[in-house]
Amino acid sequence: MFSLITILLFFLYLWGLGYTATYWVKKPDHPGERQLLNLAVGLGIFPILSIVINFLRIPLDWKLFLVLSLAFPLYVLVKKIRTKQLHLPSFKFTITKSNLIILAVLLIVAFSLFMYTKGAFAYPYLEDEDPWGHSVGVKYVALEKNAYDPVFQKDRGIDPVLAYIDPVPPSYDILLGILHQTSPDLTWTIKFFNALIISLGLIFFYLFAQEFMGSRNKALLATFILAAVPAYLSHFIWSHGLAVTLFFPTMYALMKIKEDKKWFFLASLLVASVWVAQNVEEPIKLPF
Repeated sequence: MFSLITILLFFLYLWGLGYTATYWVKKPDHPGERQLLNLAVGLGIFPILSIVINFLRIPLDWKLFLVLSLAFPLYVLVKKIRTKQLHLPSFKFTITKSNLIILAVLLIVAFSLFMYTKGAFAYPYLEDEDPWGHSVGVKYVALEKNAYDPVFQKDRGIDPVLAYIDPVPPSYDILLGILHQTSPDLTWTIKFFNALIISLGLIFFYLFAQEFMGSRNKALLATFILAAVPAYLSHFIWSHGLAVTLFFPTMYALMKIKEDKKWFFLASLLVASVWVAQNVEEPIKLPF
């Protein structure tokens, strides 16, 4: 069941967390790239934030994440209004090389999202063990608002084994569980947002590639090549997709430290998020 409100909330979570986290650091000059960077960093902040909230035994509720995401941006907005420093942005699109490249990247992302969702919804089922295992964790988080294994109660028929919850890093299931709280269809939620996360990763890769190579043209070409690789995250629904996607904003943050030392703190949080996104090979690859 399509849920527009959940899609809007997803982008609010990411943008708000990203805006808050990057407020004090040096960001790209291009306004479009700044907003895309907010999404990248926001997705990077969400996993470690959710783990901390769960560790403190605070209920994992979508309203809490919405408040945490928008509290600081709203504070900045009110402050600017009170001091009469608010200037409404101009949304006039001008044909420049940088704008056309951003548009091309967004088209690549749109095609990727279409491809993944078309394949995912070609049949009504989840394809193998990983998505079925994640679906149990996602439902558990959505209902119980907790990401610790339940206490074993054999007489009540409660299974103590949740494959992708404690002690396996549960941030992927938490993210989808939070989204499932406002999106009633579990299968749609898992399939669509997994595809969306993977596709957004192409934007994040573009930002990293541009910073690494110092060229928008080369970054665009690299993004196209990555999107065209058939094996890129072809094992569709599992936490690996989140961990790989987080790799790109993490590398971007690490590279920005040489320009602005404040990026060190953000880079540390993003590295921590990679470690709680997936428990097998991806966190080990990061140092190399």
